[in-house]
Amino acid sequence: MQVAIYTGKDPGGKRFLSTLERRIGRQEIRAWEVRRKSPLTLVHSGERYAGVRVTFIPSGTRSFSRVAKEGKLGAFRSPEPSLVATIAGSSQVDRVLGFLVGLLTRHAEHLGVEGVGIPLTE
Repeated sequence: MQVAIYTGKDPGGKRFLSTLERRIGRQEIRAWEVRRKSPLTLVHSGERYAGVRVTFIPSGTRSFSRVAKEGKLGAFRSPEPSLVATIAGSSQVDRVLGFLVGLLTRHAEHLGVEGVGIPLTE
């Protein structure tokens, strides 16, 4: 499942990624843990959701191009988002999607998020 993230003045999403990682590290955002730094991969802190990963893919990368080419962005392919968050796991993906959207909306000002899109193509 993908989530298109629009950051306006941060077209590659670099500021978004560094701010998100820093705020999680300082425990300003406590519900998430960093699993990998490149590409930034998070897991929700709840034990039930430990198997679900959220990976942020910036535009301009090979992985982003692959997601766009496969048609997974649906209506959000134009204009191109700054980042795509891919949610993958065995179960509870829909619950983690809700948590991710909550994170992006609650911290939108600090992260520079101007919009979020959820393609329903799959």
